[in-house]
Amino acid sequence: MRSYIRQRIARLNSCLIRRTFIYFTLTSLIIGGIAAALLIVWTYQVQSHYFEQRSDEIREGFTESVAHALWQYDREQLEFLLQGILSQSDIGYARASDTISLNVEHGTRPYHSNIARIPLNYRDQNIGELELGFNARQILIDTLTSLIPYAITTLILLLALAATLVLVMHRVVTRRISRMADEAEARLNHGLHDPLAVETGPYGDEIDRLISSFNALNDRLLSELMRNTRSQQQLTVINAELEGRVEERTQHLSDTISRLNQTLDDLHTTQGKLIEAEKLSALGGMIAAIGHEVETPLGLCLTMESCLRNDVRMLEDTLGDKADDRTRQDLGAVTESLDMLRENLRRASELMASFKAVSAGQIADDSDWIKMRDTIEELLQALAPNLRDTHHKITVDCPAHLTMQVSPVAIQQILTNLIMNSLTHGLQNRADGEIHIRVGGDKDNVVILYTDNGTGLSEEAKTKIFEPLFTTRRGKGGTGLGMHLVYNIIRQRMKGDIVLEPTERGVAFRISMPKQKARRRSIARDAVY
Repeated sequence: MRSYIRQRIARLNSCLIRRTFIYFTLTSLIIGGIAAALLIVWTYQVQSHYFEQRSDEIREGFTESVAHALWQYDREQLEFLLQGILSQSDIGYARASDTISLNVEHGTRPYHSNIARIPLNYRDQNIGELELGFNARQILIDTLTSLIPYAITTLILLLALAATLVLVMHRVVTRRISRMADEAEARLNHGLHDPLAVETGPYGDEIDRLISSFNALNDRLLSELMRNTRSQQQLTVINAELEGRVEERTQHLSDTISRLNQTLDDLHTTQGKLIEAEKLSALGGMIAAIGHEVETPLGLCLTMESCLRNDVRMLEDTLGDKADDRTRQDLGAVTESLDMLRENLRRASELMASFKAVSAGQIADDSDWIKMRDTIEELLQALAPNLRDTHHKITVDCPAHLTMQVSPVAIQQILTNLIMNSLTHGLQNRADGEIHIRVGGDKDNVVILYTDNGTGLSEEAKTKIFEPLFTTRRGKGGTGLGMHLVYNIIRQRMKGDIVLEPTERGVAFRISMPKQKARRRSIARDAVY
Protein backbone atom coordinates (compact mmCIF):
# COMPACT_ATOMS: atom_id res chain seq x y z
CA MET A 1 0.00 0.00 0.00
CA ARG A 2 2.82 2.38 0.90
CA SER A 3 4.62 1.63 -2.33
CA TYR A 4 1.43 2.31 -4.26
CA ILE A 5 1.01 5.63 -2.45
CA ARG A 6 4.64 6.52 -3.17
CA GLN A 7 4.12 5.68 -6.84
CA ARG A 8 0.99 7.84 -6.96
CA ILE A 9 2.82 10.72 -5.23
CA ALA A 10 5.76 10.39 -7.59
CA ARG A 11 3.39 10.29 -10.54
CA LEU A 12 1.56 13.34 -9.18
CA ASN A 13 4.85 15.19 -8.74
CA SER A 14 5.71 14.45 -12.34
CA CYS A 15 2.18 15.27 -13.56
CA LEU A 16 1.83 18.06 -16.06
CA ILE A 17 -1.56 19.14 -14.61
CA ARG A 18 -0.06 19.62 -11.16
CA ARG A 19 2.74 21.78 -12.47
CA THR A 20 0.31 23.72 -14.68
CA PHE A 21 -2.01 24.33 -11.73
CA ILE A 22 0.91 25.51 -9.59
CA TYR A 23 2.14 27.81 -12.37
CA PHE A 24 -1.37 29.26 -12.91
CA THR A 25 -1.89 29.71 -9.13
CA LEU A 26 1.49 31.37 -8.62
CA THR A 27 0.87 33.61 -11.61
CA SER A 28 -2.62 34.52 -10.28
CA LEU A 29 -1.21 35.27 -6.84
CA ILE A 30 1.55 37.42 -8.26
CA ILE A 31 -0.83 39.34 -10.55
CA GLY A 32 -3.38 39.71 -7.72
CA GLY A 33 -0.69 40.89 -5.32
CA ILE A 34 0.58 43.47 -7.79
CA ALA A 35 -2.97 44.66 -8.46
CA ALA A 36 -3.72 44.85 -4.74
CA ALA A 37 -0.53 46.79 -4.08
CA LEU A 38 -1.35 49.24 -6.87
CA LEU A 39 -4.90 49.57 -5.57
CA ILE A 40 -3.65 50.22 -2.03
CA VAL A 41 -1.28 52.90 -3.28
CA TRP A 42 -3.99 54.48 -5.34
CA THR A 43 -6.47 54.35 -2.43
CA TYR A 44 -3.89 55.81 -0.09
CA GLN A 45 -3.30 58.68 -2.45
CA VAL A 46 -7.02 59.24 -2.73
CA GLN A 47 -7.29 59.29 1.06
CA SER A 48 -4.39 61.69 1.29
CA HIS A 49 -6.10 63.96 -1.21
CA TYR A 50 -9.23 63.64 0.85
CA PHE A 51 -7.21 64.69 3.92
CA GLU A 52 -6.16 67.82 2.12
CA GLN A 53 -9.76 68.52 1.24
CA ARG A 54 -10.72 67.94 4.87
CA SER A 55 -7.98 70.33 5.90
CA ASP A 56 -9.46 72.97 3.66
CA GLU A 57 -12.91 72.30 5.11
CA ILE A 58 -11.57 72.63 8.65
CA ARG A 59 -9.77 75.79 7.68
CA GLU A 60 -13.01 77.29 6.45
CA GLY A 61 -15.09 75.98 9.40
CA PHE A 62 -12.81 76.26 12.44
CA THR A 63 -10.02 78.69 11.60
CA GLU A 64 -11.90 81.83 12.47
CA SER A 65 -13.20 80.41 15.78
CA VAL A 66 -9.78 79.05 16.76
CA ALA A 67 -8.17 82.41 15.88
CA HIS A 68 -10.73 84.30 17.97
CA ALA A 69 -10.21 81.98 20.97
CA LEU A 70 -6.48 82.25 20.57
CA TRP A 71 -6.70 86.01 20.44
CA GLN A 72 -8.81 86.00 23.60
CA TYR A 73 -6.50 83.51 25.27
CA ASP A 74 -9.51 81.34 25.92
CA ARG A 75 -7.91 77.99 26.61
CA GLU A 76 -11.18 76.25 27.35
CA GLN A 77 -12.64 77.42 24.09
CA LEU A 78 -9.53 76.25 22.28
CA GLU A 79 -9.71 72.79 23.82
CA PHE A 80 -13.40 72.58 22.95
CA LEU A 81 -12.68 73.55 19.37
CA LEU A 82 -9.72 71.11 19.09
CA GLN A 83 -11.83 68.26 20.45
CA GLY A 84 -14.43 69.07 17.88
CA ILE A 85 -11.77 68.85 15.20
CA LEU A 86 -10.50 65.49 16.59
CA SER A 87 -14.00 64.15 16.43
CA GLN A 88 -13.42 63.80 12.72
CA SER A 89 -12.38 60.17 12.03
CA ASP A 90 -9.53 61.00 9.71
CA ILE A 91 -7.92 63.63 12.10
CA GLY A 92 -5.70 62.17 14.82
CA TYR A 93 -3.88 65.25 16.10
CA ALA A 94 -4.71 68.96 16.55
CA ARG A 95 -2.58 71.75 18.03
CA ALA A 96 -3.20 75.47 18.29
CA SER A 97 -0.37 77.79 19.23
CA ASP A 98 0.28 81.49 19.12
CA THR A 99 3.48 83.24 18.39
CA ILE A 100 4.23 83.82 22.06
CA SER A 101 3.47 81.10 24.59
CA LEU A 102 -0.02 79.72 24.30
CA ASN A 103 -0.05 76.11 23.11
CA VAL A 104 -3.02 73.74 23.20
CA GLU A 105 -2.90 70.26 21.59
CA HIS A 106 -4.92 67.06 21.59
CA GLY A 107 -4.15 63.60 20.12
CA THR A 108 -0.92 61.83 19.13
CA ARG A 109 1.50 63.76 16.99
CA PRO A 110 2.31 61.84 13.77
CA TYR A 111 5.27 62.12 11.50
CA HIS A 112 6.14 65.56 10.26
CA SER A 113 5.17 64.69 6.70
CA ASN A 114 1.58 63.92 7.77
CA ILE A 115 1.00 67.31 9.49
CA ALA A 116 -0.87 70.17 7.83
CA ARG A 117 -0.12 73.67 9.11
CA ILE A 118 -2.87 76.30 8.80
CA PRO A 119 -1.98 79.94 9.66
CA LEU A 120 -4.34 81.74 12.01
CA ASN A 121 -5.12 85.40 11.24
CA TYR A 122 -7.19 87.77 13.27
CA ARG A 123 -8.01 91.15 11.86
CA ASP A 124 -5.46 90.58 9.10
CA GLN A 125 -2.76 89.84 11.59
CA ASN A 126 -0.99 86.47 11.98
CA ILE A 127 -1.38 85.48 15.56
CA GLY A 128 -0.38 81.75 15.36
CA GLU A 129 -1.05 78.53 13.53
CA LEU A 130 -3.27 75.46 13.65
CA GLU A 131 -1.52 72.04 13.14
CA LEU A 132 -3.63 69.11 12.03
CA GLY A 133 -2.24 65.52 12.08
CA PHE A 134 -3.38 63.12 9.36
CA ASN A 135 -4.47 59.73 10.89
CA ALA A 136 -2.55 57.50 8.36
CA ARG A 137 -3.25 54.33 10.31
CA GLN A 138 -6.94 54.90 10.24
CA ILE A 139 -6.82 55.75 6.57
CA LEU A 140 -4.81 52.58 5.93
CA ILE A 141 -7.23 50.50 7.95
CA ASP A 142 -10.10 52.00 6.04
CA THR A 143 -8.30 51.33 2.78
CA LEU A 144 -7.57 47.70 3.66
CA THR A 145 -11.07 47.24 4.98
CA SER A 146 -12.49 48.46 1.73
CA LEU A 147 -10.01 46.41 -0.37
CA ILE A 148 -10.12 43.02 1.43
CA PRO A 149 -13.45 41.90 -0.04
CA TYR A 150 -12.31 42.94 -3.48
CA ALA A 151 -8.97 41.13 -3.06
CA ILE A 152 -10.63 37.96 -1.80
CA THR A 153 -13.13 38.06 -4.64
CA THR A 154 -10.34 38.62 -7.16
CA LEU A 155 -8.27 35.75 -5.70
CA ILE A 156 -11.22 33.40 -5.78
CA LEU A 157 -11.93 34.35 -9.36
CA LEU A 158 -8.29 33.81 -10.33
CA LEU A 159 -8.18 30.42 -8.60
CA ALA A 160 -11.42 29.45 -10.27
CA LEU A 161 -9.98 30.56 -13.58
CA ALA A 162 -6.80 28.52 -12.96
CA ALA A 163 -8.81 25.46 -12.00
CA THR A 164 -11.01 25.89 -15.06
CA LEU A 165 -7.97 26.23 -17.30
CA VAL A 166 -6.38 23.17 -15.68
CA LEU A 167 -9.52 21.10 -16.14
CA VAL A 168 -9.85 22.20 -19.73
CA MET A 169 -6.20 21.46 -20.36
CA HIS A 170 -6.49 18.07 -18.67
CA ARG A 171 -9.52 17.14 -20.73
CA VAL A 172 -8.19 18.45 -24.01
CA VAL A 173 -4.44 17.83 -23.73
CA THR A 174 -2.96 15.99 -20.76
CA ARG A 175 -5.53 13.21 -20.51
CA ARG A 176 -4.97 12.22 -24.10
CA ILE A 177 -1.20 12.58 -23.75
CA SER A 178 -1.30 10.43 -20.59
CA ARG A 179 -3.23 7.74 -22.45
CA MET A 180 -0.67 7.90 -25.26
CA ALA A 181 2.19 7.59 -22.74
CA ASP A 182 0.53 4.67 -20.91
CA GLU A 183 -0.10 2.76 -24.12
CA ALA A 184 3.44 3.48 -25.37
CA GLU A 185 4.90 2.18 -22.06
CA ALA A 186 2.68 -0.90 -22.22
CA ARG A 187 3.94 -1.64 -25.74
CA LEU A 188 7.55 -1.12 -24.67
CA ASN A 189 7.16 -3.39 -21.63
CA HIS A 190 5.35 -6.18 -23.52
CA GLY A 191 7.17 -5.83 -26.84
CA LEU A 192 4.04 -4.91 -28.78
CA HIS A 193 4.04 -3.02 -32.06
CA ASP A 194 0.31 -2.31 -32.48
CA PRO A 195 -0.89 1.24 -33.27
CA LEU A 196 -2.09 3.39 -30.36
CA ALA A 197 -5.71 2.85 -29.36
CA VAL A 198 -6.23 6.57 -28.59
CA GLU A 199 -8.91 7.87 -30.93
CA THR A 200 -8.47 11.16 -32.71
CA GLY A 201 -11.01 13.90 -32.17
CA PRO A 202 -13.20 15.58 -34.78
CA TYR A 203 -11.22 18.83 -34.71
CA GLY A 204 -7.87 17.55 -35.97
CA ASP A 205 -5.90 19.52 -33.40
CA GLU A 206 -2.22 19.15 -32.51
CA ILE A 207 -2.85 16.09 -30.29
CA ASP A 208 -4.73 14.37 -33.10
CA ARG A 209 -1.86 15.16 -35.46
CA LEU A 210 0.60 13.82 -32.84
CA ILE A 211 -1.38 10.56 -32.52
CA SER A 212 -1.56 10.14 -36.30
CA SER A 213 2.14 10.94 -36.70
CA PHE A 214 3.05 8.54 -33.88
CA ASN A 215 1.02 5.70 -35.43
CA ALA A 216 2.52 6.43 -38.85
CA LEU A 217 6.00 6.43 -37.32
CA ASN A 218 5.19 3.20 -35.47
CA ASP A 219 4.04 1.56 -38.73
CA ARG A 220 7.18 2.71 -40.50
CA LEU A 221 9.40 1.52 -37.65
CA LEU A 222 7.55 -1.80 -37.57
CA SER A 223 8.07 -2.23 -41.32
CA GLU A 224 11.72 -1.31 -40.95
CA LEU A 225 12.06 -3.68 -38.00
CA MET A 226 10.50 -6.53 -39.95
CA ARG A 227 12.77 -5.82 -42.88
CA ASN A 228 15.81 -5.67 -40.61
CA THR A 229 14.69 -8.89 -38.90
CA ARG A 230 14.41 -10.68 -42.22
CA SER A 231 17.78 -9.28 -43.27
CA GLN A 232 19.29 -10.36 -39.97
CA GLN A 233 17.87 -13.85 -40.35
CA GLN A 234 19.19 -14.10 -43.87
CA LEU A 235 22.55 -12.74 -42.70
CA THR A 236 22.59 -15.28 -39.86
CA VAL A 237 21.91 -18.12 -42.28
CA ILE A 238 24.61 -16.84 -44.65
CA ASN A 239 27.08 -16.43 -41.77
CA ALA A 240 26.31 -19.93 -40.55
CA GLU A 241 26.85 -21.30 -44.06
CA LEU A 242 30.06 -19.30 -44.42
CA GLU A 243 31.29 -20.42 -41.02
CA GLY A 244 30.51 -24.00 -41.94
CA ARG A 245 32.33 -23.65 -45.24
CA VAL A 246 35.27 -21.89 -43.62
CA GLU A 247 35.43 -24.51 -40.89
CA GLU A 248 35.19 -27.29 -43.47
CA ARG A 249 37.84 -25.68 -45.67
CA THR A 250 40.01 -24.99 -42.63
CA GLN A 251 39.67 -28.56 -41.44
CA HIS A 252 40.38 -29.84 -44.93
CA LEU A 253 43.37 -27.52 -45.19
CA SER A 254 44.59 -28.57 -41.74
CA ASP A 255 44.24 -32.24 -42.68
CA THR A 256 46.04 -31.60 -45.93
CA ILE A 257 48.82 -29.71 -44.17
CA SER A 258 49.07 -32.48 -41.56
CA ARG A 259 49.25 -35.11 -44.26
CA LEU A 260 51.82 -33.06 -46.17
CA ASN A 261 53.88 -32.55 -43.03
CA GLN A 262 53.62 -36.23 -42.20
CA THR A 263 54.52 -37.13 -45.77
CA LEU A 264 57.44 -34.70 -45.66
CA ASP A 265 58.63 -36.18 -42.37
CA ASP A 266 58.26 -39.67 -43.81
CA LEU A 267 60.15 -38.58 -46.91
CA HIS A 268 62.93 -37.10 -44.81
CA THR A 269 63.04 -40.22 -42.67
CA THR A 270 62.95 -42.47 -45.71
CA GLN A 271 65.56 -40.35 -47.43
CA GLY A 272 67.85 -40.60 -44.41
CA LYS A 273 67.29 -44.32 -44.17
CA LEU A 274 67.85 -44.78 -47.91
CA ILE A 275 71.03 -42.74 -47.80
CA GLU A 276 72.23 -44.67 -44.78
CA ALA A 277 71.19 -47.97 -46.32
CA GLU A 278 72.85 -47.13 -49.62
CA LYS A 279 75.98 -46.03 -47.82
CA LEU A 280 76.13 -49.15 -45.69
CA SER A 281 75.14 -51.35 -48.64
CA ALA A 282 77.84 -49.79 -50.76
CA LEU A 283 80.41 -50.25 -48.01
CA GLY A 284 79.25 -53.80 -47.41
CA GLY A 285 79.38 -54.58 -51.11
CA MET A 286 82.84 -53.06 -51.38
CA ILE A 287 84.05 -55.05 -48.39
CA ALA A 288 82.51 -58.25 -49.79
CA ALA A 289 84.14 -57.59 -53.17
CA ILE A 290 87.48 -56.91 -51.52
CA GLY A 291 87.14 -60.13 -49.51
CA HIS A 292 86.31 -62.08 -52.67
CA GLU A 293 89.27 -60.62 -54.53
CA VAL A 294 91.70 -61.24 -51.65
CA GLU A 295 90.47 -64.77 -51.06
CA THR A 296 92.18 -66.17 -54.25
CA PRO A 297 95.73 -64.93 -53.50
CA LEU A 298 95.18 -65.86 -49.87
CA GLY A 299 94.35 -69.43 -50.97
CA LEU A 300 97.53 -69.50 -53.06
CA CYS A 301 99.52 -68.37 -50.02
CA LEU A 302 98.02 -71.19 -47.97
CA THR A 303 98.98 -73.67 -50.73
CA MET A 304 102.54 -72.34 -50.87
CA GLU A 305 102.80 -72.54 -47.07
CA SER A 306 101.75 -76.19 -47.21
CA CYS A 307 104.29 -76.92 -49.98
CA LEU A 308 107.09 -75.18 -48.08
CA ARG A 309 106.23 -77.10 -44.94
CA ASN A 310 106.41 -80.38 -46.92
CA ASP A 311 109.79 -79.36 -48.41
CA VAL A 312 111.14 -78.57 -44.93
CA ARG A 313 110.01 -81.96 -43.67
CA MET A 314 111.61 -83.73 -46.65
CA LEU A 315 114.83 -81.79 -46.02
CA GLU A 316 114.78 -82.81 -42.36
CA ASP A 317 114.21 -86.45 -43.34
CA THR A 318 117.03 -86.33 -45.92
CA LEU A 319 119.59 -84.83 -43.57
CA GLY A 320 118.59 -86.97 -40.65
CA ASP A 321 121.44 -87.21 -38.16
CA LYS A 322 123.91 -85.62 -40.55
CA ALA A 323 122.62 -82.14 -39.90
CA ASP A 324 124.73 -80.07 -37.56
CA ASP A 325 123.42 -77.80 -34.85
CA ARG A 326 123.43 -74.70 -37.03
CA THR A 327 121.34 -76.46 -39.69
CA ARG A 328 118.92 -77.75 -37.09
CA GLN A 329 118.50 -74.25 -35.67
CA ASP A 330 117.85 -72.84 -39.14
CA LEU A 331 115.31 -75.56 -39.93
CA GLY A 332 113.60 -74.91 -36.54
CA ALA A 333 113.41 -71.18 -37.30
CA VAL A 334 111.90 -71.93 -40.72
CA THR A 335 109.35 -74.30 -39.18
CA GLU A 336 108.46 -71.68 -36.54
CA SER A 337 108.05 -69.06 -39.28
CA LEU A 338 105.84 -71.43 -41.24
CA ASP A 339 103.69 -71.96 -38.11
CA MET A 340 103.33 -68.21 -37.68
CA LEU A 341 102.54 -67.86 -41.37
CA ARG A 342 99.88 -70.60 -41.17
CA GLU A 343 98.21 -68.97 -38.14
CA ASN A 344 98.08 -65.52 -39.75
CA LEU A 345 96.86 -66.97 -43.04
CA ARG A 346 94.12 -68.82 -41.12
CA ARG A 347 93.05 -65.59 -39.40
CA ALA A 348 93.12 -63.78 -42.73
CA SER A 349 90.99 -66.53 -44.31
CA GLU A 350 88.42 -66.27 -41.52
CA LEU A 351 88.37 -62.48 -41.92
CA MET A 352 87.80 -62.84 -45.66
CA ALA A 353 84.98 -65.30 -44.96
CA SER A 354 83.42 -62.66 -42.71
CA PHE A 355 83.85 -60.08 -45.46
CA LYS A 356 82.03 -62.34 -47.90
CA ALA A 357 79.25 -62.94 -45.38
CA VAL A 358 78.53 -59.17 -45.19
CA SER A 359 76.66 -59.32 -48.50
CA ALA A 360 74.14 -61.76 -46.92
CA GLY A 361 74.41 -63.89 -49.99
CA GLN A 362 74.85 -67.06 -47.99
CA ILE A 363 71.29 -67.06 -46.73
CA ALA A 364 69.31 -69.89 -48.23
CA ASP A 365 65.83 -69.66 -49.70
CA ASP A 366 63.26 -68.10 -47.33
CA SER A 367 60.07 -69.62 -48.75
CA ASP A 368 59.40 -71.96 -45.82
CA TRP A 369 57.50 -71.05 -42.65
CA ILE A 370 59.47 -71.59 -39.47
CA LYS A 371 58.56 -71.48 -35.78
CA MET A 372 60.48 -68.67 -34.15
CA ARG A 373 60.70 -70.34 -30.74
CA ASP A 374 62.17 -73.61 -32.10
CA THR A 375 64.70 -71.73 -34.25
CA ILE A 376 65.92 -69.66 -31.26
CA GLU A 377 66.20 -72.72 -29.01
CA GLU A 378 68.30 -74.55 -31.66
CA LEU A 379 70.59 -71.51 -31.80
CA LEU A 380 71.00 -71.45 -28.01
CA GLN A 381 71.93 -75.15 -28.00
CA ALA A 382 74.60 -74.43 -30.60
CA LEU A 383 75.97 -71.53 -28.51
CA ALA A 384 75.94 -73.53 -25.26
CA PRO A 385 79.78 -74.14 -25.34
CA ASN A 386 80.33 -70.34 -25.32
CA LEU A 387 78.25 -70.06 -22.13
CA ARG A 388 79.64 -73.15 -20.39
CA ASP A 389 82.39 -71.35 -18.44
CA THR A 390 80.20 -68.34 -17.44
CA HIS A 391 77.18 -67.70 -15.24
CA HIS A 392 75.41 -65.63 -17.87
CA LYS A 393 71.72 -66.35 -18.38
CA ILE A 394 69.72 -66.08 -21.60
CA THR A 395 65.92 -65.99 -21.31
CA VAL A 396 63.53 -66.25 -24.25
CA ASP A 397 59.94 -65.03 -24.26
CA CYS A 398 58.36 -66.18 -27.50
CA PRO A 399 54.90 -67.64 -28.24
CA ALA A 400 55.11 -71.24 -29.37
CA HIS A 401 52.68 -70.66 -32.26
CA LEU A 402 54.47 -67.63 -33.72
CA THR A 403 55.66 -68.43 -37.26
CA MET A 404 57.48 -66.49 -39.98
CA GLN A 405 58.25 -67.11 -43.65
CA VAL A 406 62.03 -66.77 -43.50
CA SER A 407 65.24 -68.77 -43.67
CA PRO A 408 66.31 -69.91 -40.17
CA VAL A 409 69.90 -69.03 -41.09
CA ALA A 410 68.95 -65.31 -41.24
CA ILE A 411 67.37 -65.36 -37.75
CA GLN A 412 70.30 -67.34 -36.34
CA GLN A 413 72.91 -65.03 -37.89
CA ILE A 414 71.10 -61.99 -36.45
CA LEU A 415 70.79 -63.40 -32.92
CA THR A 416 74.28 -65.01 -33.01
CA ASN A 417 75.96 -61.67 -33.71
CA LEU A 418 73.86 -59.90 -31.05
CA ILE A 419 74.59 -62.57 -28.42
CA MET A 420 78.32 -62.73 -29.23
CA ASN A 421 78.55 -58.94 -29.07
CA SER A 422 76.93 -59.00 -25.63
CA LEU A 423 79.29 -61.73 -24.43
CA THR A 424 82.39 -60.11 -25.93
CA HIS A 425 81.69 -56.42 -25.22
CA GLY A 426 78.84 -55.84 -22.78
CA LEU A 427 79.22 -58.72 -20.30
CA GLN A 428 82.98 -59.24 -20.38
CA ASN A 429 83.43 -57.76 -16.90
CA ARG A 430 80.33 -59.37 -15.36
CA ALA A 431 80.00 -62.87 -14.02
CA ASP A 432 76.20 -63.06 -13.91
CA GLY A 433 74.97 -61.17 -16.96
CA GLU A 434 71.43 -61.45 -18.27
CA ILE A 435 70.21 -61.45 -21.87
CA HIS A 436 66.49 -61.21 -22.68
CA ILE A 437 65.00 -62.05 -26.06
CA ARG A 438 61.30 -61.13 -26.35
CA VAL A 439 59.51 -61.99 -29.57
CA GLY A 440 56.03 -60.86 -30.51
CA GLY A 441 54.08 -60.01 -33.60
CA ASP A 442 50.91 -58.79 -35.22
CA LYS A 443 49.21 -59.55 -38.52
CA ASP A 444 52.05 -58.26 -40.71
CA ASN A 445 55.26 -58.03 -38.66
CA VAL A 446 57.42 -59.90 -36.18
CA VAL A 447 59.06 -57.76 -33.49
CA ILE A 448 62.14 -58.87 -31.54
CA LEU A 449 63.28 -56.91 -28.46
CA TYR A 450 66.83 -57.87 -27.52
CA THR A 451 68.26 -56.50 -24.25
CA ASP A 452 71.19 -57.15 -21.89
CA ASN A 453 72.36 -55.66 -18.59
CA GLY A 454 75.93 -55.06 -19.65
CA THR A 455 78.07 -51.92 -19.70
CA GLY A 456 76.16 -50.41 -22.62
CA LEU A 457 77.48 -48.32 -25.50
CA SER A 458 79.39 -45.07 -25.65
CA GLU A 459 77.94 -42.11 -27.51
CA GLU A 460 80.28 -42.77 -30.45
CA ALA A 461 79.30 -46.44 -30.53
CA LYS A 462 75.59 -45.55 -30.54
CA THR A 463 76.00 -43.51 -33.72
CA LYS A 464 78.45 -45.85 -35.53
CA ILE A 465 77.40 -49.30 -34.34
CA PHE A 466 76.01 -50.36 -37.74
CA GLU A 467 78.93 -49.00 -39.79
CA PRO A 468 81.29 -51.61 -41.25
CA LEU A 469 84.77 -52.00 -39.68
CA PHE A 470 83.73 -50.07 -36.56
CA THR A 471 84.77 -51.95 -33.41
CA THR A 472 85.77 -51.12 -29.86
CA ARG A 473 88.14 -54.12 -29.77
CA ARG A 474 90.51 -53.12 -32.51
CA GLY A 475 93.58 -55.40 -32.26
CA LYS A 476 91.78 -57.78 -29.85
CA GLY A 477 90.03 -59.93 -32.42
CA GLY A 478 87.21 -57.54 -33.32
CA THR A 479 86.50 -57.08 -37.03
CA GLY A 480 83.64 -54.51 -36.90
CA LEU A 481 81.53 -56.58 -39.33
CA GLY A 482 79.07 -58.41 -37.05
CA MET A 483 76.54 -55.57 -36.47
CA HIS A 484 76.91 -54.46 -40.07
CA LEU A 485 76.03 -57.99 -41.16
CA VAL A 486 72.96 -57.88 -38.87
CA TYR A 487 71.98 -54.51 -40.35
CA ASN A 488 72.31 -55.76 -43.92
CA ILE A 489 70.31 -58.93 -43.25
CA ILE A 490 67.45 -57.00 -41.60
CA ARG A 491 67.36 -53.98 -43.92
CA GLN A 492 68.43 -55.41 -47.26
CA ARG A 493 67.35 -59.03 -47.10
CA MET A 494 64.36 -58.90 -44.74
CA LYS A 495 63.18 -55.32 -45.62
CA GLY A 496 62.76 -54.66 -41.92
CA ASP A 497 64.20 -52.16 -39.47
CA ILE A 498 66.49 -52.22 -36.45
CA VAL A 499 66.83 -49.37 -33.99
CA LEU A 500 68.81 -48.83 -30.84
CA GLU A 501 66.40 -47.86 -28.08
CA PRO A 502 67.33 -45.83 -24.98
CA THR A 503 67.80 -47.82 -21.79
CA GLU A 504 69.28 -47.18 -18.34
CA ARG A 505 71.53 -50.26 -18.39
CA GLY A 506 73.09 -52.32 -21.16
CA VAL A 507 71.70 -52.16 -24.68
CA ALA A 508 68.26 -52.59 -26.22
CA PHE A 509 67.62 -53.37 -29.91
CA ARG A 510 64.14 -53.39 -31.43
CA ILE A 511 63.91 -55.41 -34.64
CA SER A 512 60.82 -55.34 -36.85
CA MET A 513 60.52 -57.59 -39.94
CA PRO A 514 57.61 -58.47 -42.26
CA LYS A 515 56.23 -61.94 -41.67
CA GLN A 516 55.60 -62.87 -45.30
CA LYS A 517 58.05 -63.01 -48.16
CA ALA A 518 55.45 -61.43 -50.49
CA ARG A 519 55.26 -58.35 -48.28
CA ARG A 520 59.04 -58.02 -48.32
CA ARG A 521 58.95 -58.12 -52.13
CA SER A 522 56.19 -55.48 -52.15
CA ILE A 523 58.27 -53.20 -49.93
CA ALA A 524 61.25 -53.71 -52.24
CA ARG A 525 59.16 -52.75 -55.33
CA ASP A 526 57.81 -49.65 -53.55
CA ALA A 527 61.36 -48.63 -52.67
CA VAL A 528 62.43 -48.97 -56.31
CA TYR A 529 59.54 -46.88 -57.59
